[in-house]
Amino acid sequence: MRVLIVEDNRDLQANIARFLEPDFLLDFAATGPQGLALALANAYDVIVLDLMLPGMSGIEVCERYRQLAPRLVPILMLTARDTLEDKQEGFQAGADDYLVKPFSLRELRWRLEALARRPVPPSGRRLTLGGLALEPEGGQLRWGERTVRLHRTEALILRLLMEAAPAAVSTETLAERLWGDEAPDSSALRTHVYALRKALAGLGIDDAITTRRNEGYCLDASRCQTGP
Repeated sequence: MRVLIVEDNRDLQANIARFLEPDFLLDFAATGPQGLALALANAYDVIVLDLMLPGMSGIEVCERYRQLAPRLVPILMLTARDTLEDKQEGFQAGADDYLVKPFSLRELRWRLEALARRPVPPSGRRLTLGGLALEPEGGQLRWGERTVRLHRTEALILRLLMEAAPAAVSTETLAERLWGDEAPDSSALRTHVYALRKALAGLGIDDAITTRRNEGYCLDASRCQTGP
């Protein structure tokens, strides 16, 4: 497994290297711009991204990477900031998981392995529902002439909803498909669904994802029939 660690604390870098290098191929960056350049230039299985970085914050790196990267590589946000608002900001920027400092190196390894095992949308399979078209591999979503790039988790949620429409997909099924046995707290799924709803609204599709009591989330196909 090839992992990029973007962390400016040299001691922490050394500790991570000693613990993981026997089984992982690691690259390190100590600044935001350096981390972004490496992430875009190389194929990684997981990216570990500190929040507070010189030159460019982890949030900025995450957002720019999600905008520019052709692959949907999972990102683990690593930070000492642990409020719900901080976590929400990280998830909305495109992070897939969140690990708060100080942390166990064993837990870091478990989370990296879990992220690498997560299912990804199949390459080359274009999904359509009415006038809505999703390229799962790159996360590009098109409605008429309008397009938006979804980050990896939102693309997978939308794929599952499009495949199931008009039926609902339970929160348990979504969590299992997104995170397997390593699901975070329930607010993570709500945050990603909120971000997906916002992306759809940005295309001009309002209220496309509805919540059915005791059933889960559903994509309203009638709102996706024609482009703008």
